[in-house]
Amino acid sequence: MCGWPPVLLFASLVGAKVWLEPRTTALLQSRLILEFAVGHKQIPRLTYFTCSNPANNDTGNMSASRAKLNQLREAFNAKNFELIGRLTYQNYNGDGDVLLLQQPFVRIVLLDVLRQVSGSQLRKVRGQGGRSGMGSSMAANNAEWLDSVLTMEALRQIVVVDLACGMLSRRFLELASGKMLYNDKYHWLLIEDYTLHVGAGVRQREQQQQQQQLHLTDTAMATDGNRETDELQPIENLMETLNFYMNTELTLAKRAPQDASYLLYDVWSPGRNYGGDVNITKIGNFTLTDGMQLQSWFRTTSTLLRRLDMKHAQVRCMAVVTDKNMTGSLLHYLTHTSGYMDTMNRFNFNLLMVVRDMFNWTFVLSKTSSWGYLKNGRYDGMIGALIRNETDIGGAPIFYWLERHKWIDASGQSWSSRPCFIFRHPRSTQKDRIVFLQPFTDDVWMLILVCGVFTVLILWLLTTIEGKLNPQQGAALIKPKGGAPQHHQQQQQQQVEARPVSHVSLVSLELQPVEGRCWQRCFARLRNYIRRRKALATVSNRQGLFMESVLFFVGIICQQGLGFSTNFMSGRTIVITSLLFSFCIFQFYSASIVGTLLMEKPKTIRTLKDLVQSSLKVGVEDVLYNRDYFLNTKDPVSMEIYAKKITQVPTNKEIEAPSAVPDGGQGQPSTPEDADGASSGASAKAYRDIVHSHEVGAHAKENAATNWMDPETGLQRVKNERFAFHMDVAVAYKTIADTFSERDICDLTEISMFPPQKTVAISQKNSPMRKVISYGWRRITETGIFAYHYNVWHTAKPPCVKKIETSDLHVDMDTVSSALMILLISYGITIFVLIIEILYSKWHTRIGIKFN
Repeated sequence: MCGWPPVLLFASLVGAKVWLEPRTTALLQSRLILEFAVGHKQIPRLTYFTCSNPANNDTGNMSASRAKLNQLREAFNAKNFELIGRLTYQNYNGDGDVLLLQQPFVRIVLLDVLRQVSGSQLRKVRGQGGRSGMGSSMAANNAEWLDSVLTMEALRQIVVVDLACGMLSRRFLELASGKMLYNDKYHWLLIEDYTLHVGAGVRQREQQQQQQQLHLTDTAMATDGNRETDELQPIENLMETLNFYMNTELTLAKRAPQDASYLLYDVWSPGRNYGGDVNITKIGNFTLTDGMQLQSWFRTTSTLLRRLDMKHAQVRCMAVVTDKNMTGSLLHYLTHTSGYMDTMNRFNFNLLMVVRDMFNWTFVLSKTSSWGYLKNGRYDGMIGALIRNETDIGGAPIFYWLERHKWIDASGQSWSSRPCFIFRHPRSTQKDRIVFLQPFTDDVWMLILVCGVFTVLILWLLTTIEGKLNPQQGAALIKPKGGAPQHHQQQQQQQVEARPVSHVSLVSLELQPVEGRCWQRCFARLRNYIRRRKALATVSNRQGLFMESVLFFVGIICQQGLGFSTNFMSGRTIVITSLLFSFCIFQFYSASIVGTLLMEKPKTIRTLKDLVQSSLKVGVEDVLYNRDYFLNTKDPVSMEIYAKKITQVPTNKEIEAPSAVPDGGQGQPSTPEDADGASSGASAKAYRDIVHSHEVGAHAKENAATNWMDPETGLQRVKNERFAFHMDVAVAYKTIADTFSERDICDLTEISMFPPQKTVAISQKNSPMRKVISYGWRRITETGIFAYHYNVWHTAKPPCVKKIETSDLHVDMDTVSSALMILLISYGITIFVLIIEILYSKWHTRIGIKFN
């Protein structure tokens, strides 16, 4: 209310009729505005644009005497006074009762600041050579003023314009059109009411001819110098020149001449820049008694559903085509499923075609080879075209990164991209070489060893005790290896005959007395020990068989046995127990060995780090998002696989940092930390030197070969070589299903270098097509069209059909290498022990000769 001129009570000056008409108009308009904002739109923020003096707005559209113009001005001020009071304080009905309606936040803005310079002033300024500068300055000031009164915010708001202000309101509508403010953030209500004009005897000069322009050009002003003002054209003609779109929320209220009511029209357009025409459709009316009466089809449908027909508007669409060998028309290439190139781009375009048919628009196609990446501070490719307004929507999906958010708008989730390394895992691994140790875990092997030790000790103890408890039959109780059971009497006779020999051999020993110096005593003890061992060697039976007990247990475990038995029940019990234990162990062991040979080979290459350390060669699909990833990644493993597998690193001389940096211009010597930092920085710079540019590809400084290739070549190498290729699995699966055998498919392994990426369909920033595509995307998702196209373009992973083939039952050299290694090691140990025994025998013979 601040800044308004004082309004006088002038009913006595103009008569009761002139006074009652502003009140009626104010009541009608205030009720219409409040019900439109609060009841219909439910938006409690309202900006009302009006003027203080419609009879003096420099438009020349008034045809009346000065007295009638003054009367109109006073009536208009009275109407504004009443209207603003009703909007900002309270609202009354026709009987004077207060209506308890929710009051919105109302802001009043005067349009008088848009007043143009008159024709005489323009000629004066033009004569001084300053017309163009003054006009541009006024346009800039008006644009700044509009930015200050209507700021783009996240919240929606109501904009009400009083068209009775004549040319001022039309200039305001044109400014809003240039700022593209006819969008879903602003809900417009244009009130066209010239009742006060007619009541005051003031007539409007309306030009019906379409060729009449809003502003006079310099040529027109020169030919018609007497015309100093602009003509006011009908609002319908003006709307043909404004930038309305699919998401425009604009309602035109026209005062019915018969009674106090308004006719309501919905105004929208497919887009003037798309070649669309303005659509003005009657949606209802408004009266004081019945309020806002809208037609049922308008009340029960959303904005986009009411505007499904864009009448073949031409929308520019740019697609990304990376296939350099594309043949035929662009539309044919994008809509046919043959081939494997540009799968996600063609998938996205086919979904856009469904949305196109839903809203009845047409495509103006163009293509590029890049999705859009920063180059010298500017985006190239499809994103750059959207920023420069060279296209309206993107035909290909993109990865929606944070730095792209401020330049484009996302309309809906599209393709799910999952690039990864695909390779046939080597069948022979390190674990195959120890297949004989795989059936049991380490703790089971340790338990078997402990049980073996206990068995040997118990068996040794039993044989020893058995010989001592029955010395008369000790030789018969323990049968030597290879010996056959003999009759008990013959056994006793042999033992009797053998006993004197043993007794005589032990008694007849001539032992050297242990005396003299230390070395003499040691020599005597050694000589006596050798003589005793030599005498015992002549005895045919032994009381404790430790080594035979060890061989017995080993034979039992290996399912062999030993010529070794005992007559005591305790000894036989341990033998039977050992046999049963060996039987159980052998059953588990042999079954596990067979299962190990038939089961799928374990995969040891599971991570990207394992792939770097493996012997596999690596290749990458030559596509821009892979290049951009290596250009910007900070993952050390990805950098390592790029430098070691995909391309070559510079030589050490190239990445070697200076050993000492001269004082750095500061007069301070360099430190080891500075040298390490310089070396790290130089290494990082050297790595960046080998990373590609978007034009020439990835290569090292000295023409080093790289492994960037097309999918067909990469997958062929995967099939025939030990090779890992990085590409999107949706593209790879189609080629794999057509060219790989079932065995090759079962050998495939996948390792991701980065997580799966979601892509989105895009459009220009703040484009009206964003909501159209978003709605269409949701509809095709709900109806299953999205899933259908996804199944058509995204080939499923080929199933692995397990078959037992003859080659699976063959045991290769890698599998039996551990057994052969054990045999070779035993050969070596045997030869080594034999050499020791020969040396010992020779040494023993020399000692015996010397002693004798």
